[in-house]
Amino acid sequence: MRFYELDDALQNAVASGDLPVRVKIDIEVNGHFENVFEQDIVEAHFYGLKEAAGGTTARGELLLDNPGGIYSISNEKLEMRNGVGREVRVLFSVGERLPYFKRFTFFVDDKGVQDIRGPGRKWFVRLGLRDYSEKLRKVDDAKDWTVPAVFTYSVVCDKGNTEKSLVHAIAGRAGILPEDIDCPTIPVTLPFVRLRLNVWAELSRLAAAYRCHLECTPGNKLVFAHSPYQTETLVEDDFSHVFTGEDIFYLRKTARADLYRNSIRLKVNMPVTLGRQEIWRYDEAPVFYDELLKPYYPFKSPLVREIEARQYEGHYRVVDESGKERAVIFADDIDSREEAENRLDYSGGPFAYSHYDVASHYDKAVLTLHKEHDGDLYKAAIYGRPIVLDLNRSCFMRDSEAVNLHRTFALNVTGAYFSEYEIDGKPQYEDWVMRELAERIQNRREFTVKTHRGLFNARCGASVKIALANETLAGTINAFSFRYKRGEAFVSTFRITEIGGNDEA
Repeated sequence: MRFYELDDALQNAVASGDLPVRVKIDIEVNGHFENVFEQDIVEAHFYGLKEAAGGTTARGELLLDNPGGIYSISNEKLEMRNGVGREVRVLFSVGERLPYFKRFTFFVDDKGVQDIRGPGRKWFVRLGLRDYSEKLRKVDDAKDWTVPAVFTYSVVCDKGNTEKSLVHAIAGRAGILPEDIDCPTIPVTLPFVRLRLNVWAELSRLAAAYRCHLECTPGNKLVFAHSPYQTETLVEDDFSHVFTGEDIFYLRKTARADLYRNSIRLKVNMPVTLGRQEIWRYDEAPVFYDELLKPYYPFKSPLVREIEARQYEGHYRVVDESGKERAVIFADDIDSREEAENRLDYSGGPFAYSHYDVASHYDKAVLTLHKEHDGDLYKAAIYGRPIVLDLNRSCFMRDSEAVNLHRTFALNVTGAYFSEYEIDGKPQYEDWVMRELAERIQNRREFTVKTHRGLFNARCGASVKIALANETLAGTINAFSFRYKRGEAFVSTFRITEIGGNDEA
């Protein structure tokens, strides 16, 4: 992961560090963009961070001079109205006559354009800004009854076969096209996925399970990349920037004992595919037994059973080796009507299905059983390939030496999208725990760096170095902020998580 690339001339100007940073703001109005006068930008603050859930997001806030009310919600020319959801583009440059670099695409938040009356006759407007991830958070699939939020036998990500790619399927529910997704191929198969949260939350959980970088780019493209499970070679990026004493005017080192863990406990409910077997059998009372204690179900007047009176819901279930009944959450390769009728075992009758529907639902059949004359039903069953939930699948790993030295510091993990798919001879979820433990066992620190240099192309996930007179530090940016204030120096602030451990921490 590296900084965004700049035009060569602009990159050289940023590296020299002797030219002032300039900010350009464009606001969408009636299908085109109106430029905010640079002298009207009182203050602009933009920041991004890596969320605990797994994604990377950006936000911003603008304070604009509002002479004559030109940016007010009542301005007829701009037709701002309340401004909610309006697109705002943020570009940066340095000095004069150099190209601008589009760093953020934002949308005005739910507070809209906020008119402010200042001292005397001064008027301002304030805009709260959110990136494209905020729109993805508002895609409420629970209300979309026309498209089932269930995906089966998908791989995590496959840019060559997007129909079976879970990343593309989830993003597609928000209208994101395959060409707007930057991703590798991660061939880990997930037998069953049911979406329960919004699009961004589901993508974040998927990114966390496969250690991916998830981000909405300035061009509103979706990045889901840099996974240790991808088939493409994972290139170790060079350091995007080296901070020196000339750059830094503030440096803080903080111990992050809250990140340290020497024991990892993972517990998840994992969908598991079973071989083709019986997934439904009729067993509604009353039931009788013949002389060989074989159960049968009388279908004789005046008794009218539910399965012959109306459409009956036959919920799929299987019985495991211990005799425990388990609900089936999905089944395919299910008996055809003819196959199911061939499995009927009865005396009298004859019996047949007048209604047989195994296509409308993925966890049950809708049936009506018809008889011509009274009879006894010995068996009515349906076979298929089931997926069941393996409840509380768990994995526990610890570093015994670290536990003996420091006592147990455990991390309890749950979540979705973990898989049994083998990675180097181990199930993916075990491999994930090993990687998490190796990362958490390090005594890492966090560095806060402030500089006046215009590093507006920096991004979360990029690796940087801090070269001081007596030591060199390395880390990954996990949060940043850019502050522009009229008449003052530009300030870039970075929170950097140390790469590797610190034995003295």
